[in-house]
Amino acid sequence: MIRKATKDDFKVLDGLFEFIKSLEIDILKDYSEEKVLKILKYVFLSEYDRFSYKNCTVFESNGEIKGFSFTYHYDEVKKMKEFWYDEVVSNFNLKKDSMIFDYDEVLVGEFYLDTLFVFSHARGEGIGNKLLTEFVKSGYPKLSLNVAQSNDRARKLYESYGFRKNCEIFIGHENYDHLIRKN
Repeated sequence: MIRKATKDDFKVLDGLFEFIKSLEIDILKDYSEEKVLKILKYVFLSEYDRFSYKNCTVFESNGEIKGFSFTYHYDEVKKMKEFWYDEVVSNFNLKKDSMIFDYDEVLVGEFYLDTLFVFSHARGEGIGNKLLTEFVKSGYPKLSLNVAQSNDRARKLYESYGFRKNCEIFIGHENYDHLIRKN
């Protein structure tokens, strides 16, 4: 079943942390894994961060979360940046320029698929497709996502849903293609 996340869906944080580690995000070089996990829990429970439970959709089967996605609209970016830099950075005593991901991943007018993650034991069950279908059915006129230029398998999946390359974006340590789909 696909549903909106609740504040109790902490299993999402395990996957989100695994995803962040796989990308070798700079915040992991500056702070302990324990501190980053505390930050993720804090922002998940918040109302305003990109990784808030409010922006999360989960795929659950037999009471187990097997995958999730985070989505948000460009119009929320200013509020999310302010929350991160005004509240998270100060509450966790982070360096002023610390962040998990850059906020320039989404462009004006877009509803953005920030993260789509399926736990390794559940891969191959079509969960990613179901979460992507849910995103496409959201009803927004302009959908977007980023795919690593090295990830041909994901690109083919996104293209099969009507996403097309719009531009290139540098995120973390890698070049990404910014794909859009107009409904």
